[in-house]
Amino acid sequence: MPRYLKTLTIGEKQKVLEAVKTGRKKKDIAEEFGIPASTLSTIIKNSKENDLNFPTDRKRKRGPGFSDVEECVVKWFKQCKDAKVSIGGPILKEKAKNFAKSLGHEQFKASNGWLESFKKRHDIAFRKVCGESATVSDDIVNEWKLHLSELLEGYKPCDIFNADETKCNGGKRSKERLTLLLAVNMTGTDKLKPLIIGKSKNPRCFSCVKSFPVDYTANKKAWMTSELFAEWLLRIDKQMKIQKRNILLFIDNCSAHNSLPNCQAVKVKFLPQNPNSKLQPLNQGIIKTFKTLYRKEIVRKIISDMDDEKSTVIDILQAMRIVDRTWRNVTTSTIVNCFRSCGFVLKIEKIDTLMPIIENNDSDDREWTLIASRYGIVEKTFNDFVEIDKDIAVSGVLTDDDITDSVRGTEDVLSEPVHRVSTKQATGVLILLGHSSNI
Repeated sequence: MPRYLKTLTIGEKQKVLEAVKTGRKKKDIAEEFGIPASTLSTIIKNSKENDLNFPTDRKRKRGPGFSDVEECVVKWFKQCKDAKVSIGGPILKEKAKNFAKSLGHEQFKASNGWLESFKKRHDIAFRKVCGESATVSDDIVNEWKLHLSELLEGYKPCDIFNADETKCNGGKRSKERLTLLLAVNMTGTDKLKPLIIGKSKNPRCFSCVKSFPVDYTANKKAWMTSELFAEWLLRIDKQMKIQKRNILLFIDNCSAHNSLPNCQAVKVKFLPQNPNSKLQPLNQGIIKTFKTLYRKEIVRKIISDMDDEKSTVIDILQAMRIVDRTWRNVTTSTIVNCFRSCGFVLKIEKIDTLMPIIENNDSDDREWTLIASRYGIVEKTFNDFVEIDKDIAVSGVLTDDDITDSVRGTEDVLSEPVHRVSTKQATGVLILLGHSSNI
């Protein structure tokens, strides 16, 4: 008769080993599990502590056992690294056990063998991490500006960029939230495609839409993370390689920017940390100008709908289209002026008289007063509405539940419903767009 080989699952091998520990005869154990004595000897010989770190229904170990646990630990470890928090082996093992429990893997063992394999797979060595000072004195700011031209040497003005996320305030009044990343060169001639981060991976308004005016991604917090920023940076690097350009990109040193990938066409320079953002061109007027133009368009749309007695419909796709249109309408002079105010002036460049960055007019306040008085909105001026979200954080630390949800794939995969707002609910639209989003 032909001989049929039986392959045991990892769970069955565990039961075999447990039977061996009872002291029973190996011959009897082999007969019970239907395997040759030689196979039993091989199982005993190859048994290791970290064999338990694989799902019991597998027959072979392929890659890391419990890959979802490993993915959670990696995400958590990267957050700690970005925040310059020193993590040791015992802490990492304990965190792995917590994630395994949350994911329902009671059989997972955070053994020393698992830890060593994890470190090898991800090239991890435990070292003390030192962070930079949280603040920078005015003397350092002035010194930075004095030597900035040396950093810019070798780059054309059109190849010198700044990127930054928007800052917000008042988000507690709504769960809806969007984060926006903008990037532009110092001549204002190359505004990179904005990146919007929302909470819904697949908004309903995206159905049947094949192309988008801006880039979009999502996570549970609608935050910029080190992974998302690295992905964005690699896309820009690929774009610049295609264009055969080498660019210099200035960014702030927030936690989401601290884990940078290797780029060939993009050189990244960190700005000195400063609470007043004195050295960040986008924060010297570019973002505020963008928000002013964006919200002018929103307010005028609401008033137009009110006059026509129509309901105002707001969804993420419409917001993306307005972002694209508004970003293109930020003037070159505004961008150049903001870079210059931060000291971005080449030695050979002639400094002309700076033009006004932001232009507001009385009609903006009149339109805002009409809405504010009608619906009892506390922000008295249009500028108050523009500035309402300037301080909300756009990056932070994801909780353990956020991480496990993202790994499970249950991280808000469905969209929020389209917001259909009647004229009597126009104040709700303003809260949605002003108090609760970064754009």
